[in-house]
Parts: sequence; C-alpha cells; structure tokens
Amino acid sequence: MRPAWELGIAKGSSVQEEDAGGGSSPVSDHDTLSGLLSRSGFDKRVRMIIDGHPNESFLLVYGDIDRFKVYNDLFGAPAGDRLLADIGAMIRDLMPAGAAAARLRADHFVCCCSRSSFDPDRMLAALDAWFASYREDFTFFVRLGIFPIDDPSLDVNLMCDRALLALRSAKSGYVGSKYVFYDEKLRSSVLKEQELAGEMIAALEGGQFVPYFQPQYRYATGRMIGAEVLARWNHPAKGLLGPTEFIPVFERNGLVATFDYYMWEQACRCLRMWIDGRGIEGAPRLSVNLSRADIYRSDLCTYLEGLIERYDVPAELLHLEITESAYMEAPEQLIGAVTKLRAAGFVVEMDDFGSGYSSLNTLKDVPVDVLKLDMGFLGASASSRGGLILASVVRMARWLDLPLIAEGVETKQQAAYLASVGCDYMQGYLFSKPVDRETFEKLLEGTAVEDLAHPFAESLQDGAAEFWDVDSQLSLIFNSYAGPAAIAEYDGETCELIRVNGEFARLLDLDDEAASAELVRKNFLGVLQEEDRAALEEALRAASEGDAACDLRYRSAAGKGRWLRLHLRPLSRTDSVISLYVLAEETTEEQVLRDRLAAPRDSIPGGLQRLRRQNEARQQLYDAIPCGIVRYTVGDGQHIVSINKKGCELLGYRDREEFIASSGDNALMPIHEDDVPRHRAGIERLRNGSKPLDFAYRYYRSDGTVGWLEGTSAYELGPEGEPMIQSAFLDVSGRRRKSHELDLQRFTEVLCSVYDEIFEFDRMDDRYHVLYSALHPESIGVALPLEEALGRWMAHIPDGVERAGLRKTFDECRANVSGKPSSCTYKLSKGGNATWCQSTFIRVSDTCTLCCNKDVTEGLATEDRRRAWQDERYRLLTEMTNKMSFDYDSDTDTVLLYIDRTGDGVEAQVIPHYLEKLASARSGVVHPDDMDDVRRMFEDARAGAAEVSAKYRANYYGHGYAWYRANLFVAHDNAGAWHLVGLIENIEDERDLRYRAENDAATGLSNHATTQDLVAAALAKPAVREHSVCVVLDIDDFKAVNDNSGHMEGDALLRKVGSVLRSSFRESDVIGRVGGDEFVLLLKEVDMDVVLRKLNQVRAQISATTVPGLGHAPTLSVGVYATCSDDRTYRDVFTRADEALYQAKRAGKNRVQVYGS
Repeated sequence: MRPAWELGIAKGSSVQEEDAGGGSSPVSDHDTLSGLLSRSGFDKRVRMIIDGHPNESFLLVYGDIDRFKVYNDLFGAPAGDRLLADIGAMIRDLMPAGAAAARLRADHFVCCCSRSSFDPDRMLAALDAWFASYREDFTFFVRLGIFPIDDPSLDVNLMCDRALLALRSAKSGYVGSKYVFYDEKLRSSVLKEQELAGEMIAALEGGQFVPYFQPQYRYATGRMIGAEVLARWNHPAKGLLGPTEFIPVFERNGLVATFDYYMWEQACRCLRMWIDGRGIEGAPRLSVNLSRADIYRSDLCTYLEGLIERYDVPAELLHLEITESAYMEAPEQLIGAVTKLRAAGFVVEMDDFGSGYSSLNTLKDVPVDVLKLDMGFLGASASSRGGLILASVVRMARWLDLPLIAEGVETKQQAAYLASVGCDYMQGYLFSKPVDRETFEKLLEGTAVEDLAHPFAESLQDGAAEFWDVDSQLSLIFNSYAGPAAIAEYDGETCELIRVNGEFARLLDLDDEAASAELVRKNFLGVLQEEDRAALEEALRAASEGDAACDLRYRSAAGKGRWLRLHLRPLSRTDSVISLYVLAEETTEEQVLRDRLAAPRDSIPGGLQRLRRQNEARQQLYDAIPCGIVRYTVGDGQHIVSINKKGCELLGYRDREEFIASSGDNALMPIHEDDVPRHRAGIERLRNGSKPLDFAYRYYRSDGTVGWLEGTSAYELGPEGEPMIQSAFLDVSGRRRKSHELDLQRFTEVLCSVYDEIFEFDRMDDRYHVLYSALHPESIGVALPLEEALGRWMAHIPDGVERAGLRKTFDECRANVSGKPSSCTYKLSKGGNATWCQSTFIRVSDTCTLCCNKDVTEGLATEDRRRAWQDERYRLLTEMTNKMSFDYDSDTDTVLLYIDRTGDGVEAQVIPHYLEKLASARSGVVHPDDMDDVRRMFEDARAGAAEVSAKYRANYYGHGYAWYRANLFVAHDNAGAWHLVGLIENIEDERDLRYRAENDAATGLSNHATTQDLVAAALAKPAVREHSVCVVLDIDDFKAVNDNSGHMEGDALLRKVGSVLRSSFRESDVIGRVGGDEFVLLLKEVDMDVVLRKLNQVRAQISATTVPGLGHAPTLSVGVYATCSDDRTYRDVFTRADEALYQAKRAGKNRVQVYGS
C-alpha cells in the first residue's frame, strides 16, 4: 500500500491512510525520505500491534548500513539519500504481512513482526541478494540485531535500544555472526563496558595502563630489530587485562584516542630513557598502533611531532602501525593523513597485511614503508597453497623495496620456511611473548640492535621500472622490436624467466609443449647440460657487476639443438636476487666456423710456449724497475690488472698474490679514506683528456700503519680498448715526516715563549707527543697512544662537567677545517694542589693538532675563578638541557640566569637586588598576574623549604609572554648563605598538549573524558550535590545540517552553541561537548527557575542563528535534572538528564524537559 503522500495527500493533513504495517496513521508519523514510519509512528504502531494480538509473540529486528559515511563520501549525499529511499522500498516489499517498519534516524531501520513469520536466514539471504545487485559498486555487510518481545509492557524505545545492543554484538563478532538475538548477557556486558569506560581516566592518571613489548628479530643473526608496543591494564580488582578486553570498549565509547595518546607517550618516554642509557644506536625502534579514530583527528601529525620533540626522540624510532582494513574504510582521508605523517619523518607500517579483502589493490595506491604479514591468514607451510602465496608476497615486497615483518610466528618450521623464501624479520611467541619493560630491558642487555633494513631494491638501469608498465614505450619495444628478449631473476641457484617476448619463446621452442616450457621458465639453468650450466652461472654472477655475455648449447624438449649467445644486463637488485634483461641470438653457424679455425691454431708446434716465454720476460723487466708500478681499470670499478714486485714491497706485501688476496683486486683499498676523493677527482681529469698527473696520497701498509706515496698517473687503453690507469710511485714517508717535524719546530719556537706546555696530537698514528714543557722538561719527546694520554690528563680534572667541556673543545677543533683556535679553562688537581689551566687547541693540518697549555691561576682573582668555574658549569648545563639555569644568592640578593639563545650561544645575565626589582624592573619580564607566585616561591625557601617550584608567565626573549616552570632547590654554601638553584623550562608545548587532551577541538569546551572528571569532582562536595542542576542538550536534526549545509557549517553551528553556553553561564560551571552535537552542563548551587530562564534564552539565541542552506532555524532539545544528595557519580546525574532529553525529543523536539515532571 502506498503512503499518503504518494496519493496526493498534503503533509499535515488530518486525512489518514493505511500505513506499511496494515493499519492507519497520520502522515506526520512517517519518514519522508524512506516512506517508512518515523520513530513516533513506529512507537504507536508497535504498541497497537502488540496490544491487538495478546496471544502472539513478536520480534524487533534492527539493522543499519555499515560504512554509510564512507558511501556518502564516495558517491555524495544525494546518492546516500537515494540509497535510503531504495532501502525503504525494499523493506516494504520484503516485510511480512501485519508487520511495521521504520527509519529511526540516519541509516538505522527497525521492523516489528511476528516470530512465526520471520526467518532470519531467509531474510539475510534476500538482503544480501538485494545489496549485491545494487546500482553502485560498493561492498555492503548485512548484520541484524533481534529482540524477542517477551515482556509486552516494555517501552518500545527500550525495545529498540536492546535490539540495537544485539546489532552491535553482531558487528563486533566474527564474520559468521550475521545476526544476534538479545539476551540479558548482552545487557550485563554493556554494563561491564560502561564500568570499564568509566574507570579509564582514573586508570590513566594512576598509571594502571602499562606498555608491554613483543620483540622483533632478524632470523639470520638472532639480533633484535625493535618491538611492538602492546597495552596491558593492571586493574586493581580484575588483575592484568589484555587489550582485547578493553580496547574494543574504548573504541565503541570514543575513548580510544585518549588511550592511544597515553600509550604513545609511554613509548616515547621509554625510548628517551634507552637513548640516554644505551645511546641512539643501541635504542630499539618501537611500533605503536594507530586506531581509525586517531587517523580522523586533524591534529594527529602535529601532536606526534610535538611528542617526539618534547622527548627528543628521532621520528624514525617511532613506527606507526595502521591495520590494512583501515585503508579500506575511508581511503582518501586516510591516505592524506599517512602522507602527512611520512612527510614528517615517521615510518608507517601496514599491519595485518593479507587479512583484508583487497590487499593487492590497497598496496597499489597507499603510501606505506613497512608491511607486517598476517601469518594467521596465509599459513606458512611450503607444501600448502598458503606457502606459495607467502613466497610470492615476500618477493613482491622485495621488488617494491618494502621491508616485511612476519608476525604470529609460533613454530620453528614456520620460521625456517619464512627465512627460506627471503622473509628475515619475524615476531611471535617462538621468539618471545609480550613482556613488561623490565623483562624487555633484560633482553636488550648485551644485545646489539639492528636497523630495519629495506630489501635494497637497487635500480641498476635508468627507466628499468618501465618494463613493468604495460603501456610504456619500453614494453612496446620489448614485445615487438627488440629481437628474442626476456626478463629473468637469478637468486644464486635458479634462473627464472619472468617475462619472455614472442621471438624468445620461438627461439627456445617454448610454444611447442606447455609442460616443458614451464620447466624452462621456472629454472632455465635446470634444462642445460653441466658445461653450459656452468658457463651461464659464471655470466649470471658477472652480471651482478655489469653487462655480461656467454655462449651455450640449448636443446629443446622436441630434440632441436642450437648454440645461443645470451647478453645479460642487470636491471635491479635486492638482497641476493638480481633482475636481468636477457637478449638472445642464435650462433650455431658462427660456432661451427670457430671450431674449424681452432684446429689449425692448436696444431702450430710450440706456438703457446713461445707466447708464454715472451710474457715471462716482460714480467721480469717490469719487476726490475726501482719504483712501484700498478695498472688498474677505471671503466666499471677500479680493479688491479697488474702490480710489480717493488710496488708490493712498498705497500708491505711479499708478492702480487698476497696483495690481491688482501685487497681483492680493489685499487682503492690501500689509499687513506680521507684522500680517496682527491684520487677519484684525478682519475676523472685523466679520463677527460688531462696530461699525466702528479699525486701525493697517504696509504695503509699491510700492518695498518700509515705512510705517504708520491707519483705520477697516466691514462691509457688496454689491449681490448678498455680504459686503464698506470701509476708509478715511491714511498716518501721519511721526507714527509722530516718536513712535518721542521714545521712543528718553528711553531714550537714561537709558542713556547707564551705557553707553559705544548703537545701534538698526531692523527696519522693516533699518538700524543710532548713538544715542549717548562714545568716538566724531562717529558719532552714522550709519546703515548692518544686515548691513553687523554685518560691521564682527564684524571687530574676533578669536575665531570669540565672534563666534558675539555673533550668537546678538543674534538670540535680537530673537526674544524678553518683552523680557528679554540680555548677552555678548567681546574687541575695534582698532589693535593689545585691550579687553573687554560688550554688552546690549534688545528695545524689534517693530521696534526697542537694543544698549548698555560697556568692562569695567578691571573684570575678569587671571584673571577669562582665565576669562570660557575659560568662554564652553567653554560654547559644550559646548552645540554635547553633549559635556563638559575642561581640566586641570598647573601647578595643576586641572580645568575643563563639563557640559551639558540644559534647565538648561552647568554649569562647577572641581576643584582633581585627581590627589590621583582615588583618593578622585573615586572616587564614576569607577568604582573604571576608576580605573587614567584615571590611566594622565595618566601617558602626563606621559611625553610628544601625545594620549591612555580608555574608563571614570563617574557625572557622579548617575543611575548610564555609559560615556564621553575624547579629549584635550596643549597647552603660555606659562608652560610643559602642559594636557590635549579632549572627553568618552557612548558608552553606541555600546556598546549594538555589543553588538546582535555578540550574539544571544535568548541574549546571540555571534552567527554574531562567533563566526566569535572562533574565527578564537583559532586564530591555535599553543597553541590544538594543544590545543582545537570543539563544535557543537543541540536535537533543535526545530521540534516551536515547533509544540507555541509560539515563546515555544521562545525560553525557547534562553535556557536559552545560560545552561547560559555557566555550564558558562570566560569565555575562545568560545560562540555561530549560527542557529536551533544553538550553536558553541571550548573553548581543554583535555583531551577534561574536555570530554566537561562536555557530558554540560549534556545532563543540559537534559533536566531542563520545556517546557510538549511531552510529553517536550528533548534535545541534540552533535558534538565535537579541533583540530590544521593548523586555521587557522573553517571547518576547524566542518565537522568539524558532521559529527560529523550522525553523532549519524543514530545516533538525544540523544548526543555525537566526530569520527573
């Protein structure tokens, strides 16, 4: 039967029409979009059905559209409306006689029918068939929640709520749970969920959530590469809870983002601690999970950047795991977020790869750095189909240059198979279960941490990737114009033909028989004779370094034999697998001719012996030359062709064989690494046509010592036209040393009149030499290993900060090519005597640094020495911590303040008469409103407190006020004065992060979790409980605002409501946005009539707001509850105010409803 408006009856008419359930109801009880009943119409109609059939049993069936928001985003809101209308028509067609159906809200539908007429399996089959044939290409998942109406007296809205609980249970279950019947267990589980959700904030603050770490290992080395961070709830009553027991609850209650932010911070805190203890190289990388709710937050990247900046953790140590299914939910939005994260330096891992419905299609489009393989989905048996899929996925990841981690590895057989197909990174119970931090740190002890390496898919030819683009010009040439060609992969054992063109297939007779062709494709080496297999293997190994070729015999399955010449060119390489371009030609006639020519050559008497004698004579002459001579190629790497006997001796080797065995024919091997760039530049000049060039390089002898070579290099062509370099050289180490000593003598003669001691630090042999000492003349000429000398020196410097400062100055001078001297002052202690020393470091050359020491004890007055010592300590402390160092002297009322002005060094400020100036001159620095807090800190210290702290605003840098925290300690000096010393740190980012964690981003009001805390804290006071009002309000038909006017206008309306609420009530009242368009207020110690008057004023202001594109004024529905002394929790007051709001909605919306009235 068609609804009234299809028959031309105007909306609002009193004419009644038979509805979809067989009865009659007014037009206003229908939903205009779907043609089904509205919520109010459904309420009346169900009550009529139940009351009219007291002896019959009925069911409520509830369903909604999974991912309806995604559908709207993909196809647009008009398409979404058409879908809802089509579903309404479909439901009317499928609905049993005597049933009633309604669209309650958005994409939520409900139906009431008799138990005898409803078959859930048949209904699901019909729904699946309808959705599968729907016009848009979109995957729909149908789930149903069913409530048996055993108690007809229940409120219909309560029946709907319980059917909705059953639907949610069906959605959270396994794929087979397509419908669920409601029972009391569901209700109790919901109560448990609410209990857990209510305890979450307190658990976060109490540190009950703890990170557990499941290590990830490289199978080949047994070394750890990192760990995944997993959560455990150390519940005071329930014991240790796993993530499956509470994370789904937090996801359903909208609390998961707060929880995730907490866990990320715990991970960063651990990383900071490990970096401090083990160094950056010894800190393991940690993978943390991102939920879908996190991805949709606009501040996600900003928050994570702030977090790693706050803990000073490299972004690459914090990997972000996102499940593959999340990429399918809202792909465009998620891909944008992930792109932003990767641009910020974060490594993004796709978790559970292989468990989604379209893994390969997802991988084609999404940005991702690491794949985590779902072992449970694929299995890992080499004999199974899953094992073949697994091997293919590993190879695919390798060519995509994506590291692959297999998680869930539980048996040695699985691990061995994974390693055999090239997946070397693993995680699972075979290696370790998730463990607490203490246990994980024990696993780290004594273990080197490896980086997660990329498969290193190195492209060896420009444009090689075009071979895999079916539409590229290169593919066209390959298929039609290149001659017999193929693309092959060689892994050291097998040579698989991945792709062959038609001519190659015909040359190898691959079209004749499918079975034999498959053997040739899978391993071309396997079909060759032993001699020919060896020739091809040699060429394949050579091709890893450049172009190669070989001749071989090939016999097809049909018995046809021929000679082939294969030209191999490397395309790309990853790990031990190389991809090759293979060009084939038949050389059968050429080979026959070559065999005929070989016969007379081999028959010439003594021909080979005569050639051998000539070569031996040439080598004897070569070895007799009294300088080193070496010849090496420069075309593809620098490989030694020959070196004479004198050259070997100069380098410290007995003969050429010993030298080649040590260097591996690498001509660069003996050259000192600092001189290799100059050597390469000289070779390039020779190749570009330069005349022979002179050179002077440092080199390594066979025993590891360093010497100097001088010589001349010339460019020539080898016997086959290959480019070569020939160099003649001599060892000039003795001459260089004498020149160096003369230079040092001249330096020393000039400097010894000014300094007390002069040392040389020789980088050539890493030794320390005493050149001059007025204090200890007997030490002149002493030489020690560098680190031993520095250790002895540092042992006489009692202050650790000064030791660090001296070493830092020394290292910086050695690295500073400008030659600018660097100085530092420190206190020396020898034999009970303390002196002040100033060391000046001068970098004389690449290999030599001088240190000139001077006793400056007499030159420093007592106060100057103390100030120099103090300044150096505070300067280093401020520089290393990026905080301000603060020292207040009560005796002189003076403050020493050290500020790190990044880029310009540390600035020391001396502020005399500090407390006197605090109220006047310092008022321009410390915010006037915070002056009392700072002054109170000094008063507490004077009164005897051991430590004091304060948070205040100050303008230290002249850029405006910022928030700071001073943590200061009281110390006493020998003169009896007390000092207030410590650090001042900028907490602007910390306050900003806390504000973001506690407040709603759209309105600036407190968020759901913070509102709960504030309400609970307020209700702890009896006066508030006995005389306050709780308000819950929302915007009527807010979805229509988003649908008709857009989300930007929807957000603007939310901000408007927040602004009106904030201006209408007191600062002491609690006002929060707890989700969607819902707001909660706790108005403290106020009369009900005042509240009602204020709320009506709020409604009037909102109704006066114009929303573009809406067509009518926005309205509010409000639920109000007067608190009583029994109300102790947020839930006590919220549920009653929320029930009043529900009554306001049922009564027609746009009104205020007081609970119980």
